[in-house]
Amino acid sequence: MSQHSNKIGSRLSTIRYEMTRDFMAHYTANKIPEFTEENEEMMLKIFQIPNMETCIVTGETIRKSGGDHLFEVRGYLRKTGKCGIEQKWNRLPVSTGQNVKYKKYKCHDKTGKEYKKNIGWEELTEDEFNQQTDDMKERYLQIRKWMKYCQSQGVSLGWELPEEAVNEMEKSISIAMKNLQKGLTRMKELSD
Repeated sequence: MSQHSNKIGSRLSTIRYEMTRDFMAHYTANKIPEFTEENEEMMLKIFQIPNMETCIVTGETIRKSGGDHLFEVRGYLRKTGKCGIEQKWNRLPVSTGQNVKYKKYKCHDKTGKEYKKNIGWEELTEDEFNQQTDDMKERYLQIRKWMKYCQSQGVSLGWELPEEAVNEMEKSISIAMKNLQKGLTRMKELSD
């Protein structure tokens, strides 16, 4: 009869992402200091930008998008076991065109084989650092300096999701998917 839609299933990663963002905002709300004007001034100083509407990569004016998560919401979960916080501490002003690549650094091993490191969660060795352009070196040092500043303020950009929260999210998504599939089946039956 009716087949399950791949379109609904393809949104599962988006649903997990948004649930994680909402949960992390709540979970860390009382555990992380408020982001103050003083903290914003330090961010501007470290990244050498005049305001929060200036891209740290290009120096161009950006739209008010809220910025890019330095420690990704779910992007590093498998590698680090942590999710990025949903706080201004973890948001850098980065243009849309740059936010998928500014943290990815190409490196080469001693045999010349290329590999990438993501400086949102990985540190570069001295050799890897020396392989970068001057702009990339400067951005790497700025990001490291910002991370150290956050630590000095009692802020961790990545947090483990409690197992109970993960279980509840998966249970809720499963129930929601079953309901959505039932609704879709009924919609298709109505059109037959």
